[in-house]
Amino acid sequence: MDSEDDTPEEVRRATDVCLRLLAVRARSRHELQTALERKGFSEPVCRSALGKVEGWGYLDDERFARDRAAVLLGRGKYGPQAVQQRLEAHGLSREAASEAVAAASGAVEFDAEAAARQVLERRGLLGRELEPKEKARAGRLLFSRGFSPDVIQRVLGDATLEPSGPGD
Repeated sequence: MDSEDDTPEEVRRATDVCLRLLAVRARSRHELQTALERKGFSEPVCRSALGKVEGWGYLDDERFARDRAAVLLGRGKYGPQAVQQRLEAHGLSREAASEAVAAASGAVEFDAEAAARQVLERRGLLGRELEPKEKARAGRLLFSRGFSPDVIQRVLGDATLEPSGPGD
């Protein structure tokens, strides 16, 4: 769009795009900015539309981060590190994502060990003695889901992330 297209009508159209996207689910400022840019809106139009939506209370990155972190942690599928990475992928800063994860952990009373056990149980890797390769696989799974090495150690015992020994 040209700068001559930075009219109130363009701002209204961009604002409508934002509202339609937000009606589906909460989004970060970065996500909305990217969507508007993909649709060809100029930077001033994007800024104006995002300012309006934020002024109306529909756009709040801190609230988005806290709510999203609480949902992801509450499901018990991911550890704090994976949740933080997902928030950063939504365009949030490392600090904002970290603060949101910390706040959400307290709000949902997140228990990393219980969540890690739940992940293993879903995969059939809990409640029995694991072979070294299975233990390594379980450790890698938990690590990929954002659980810390300390939690993995406590859940799996003396597990390493890679199998070792002859025949492995």
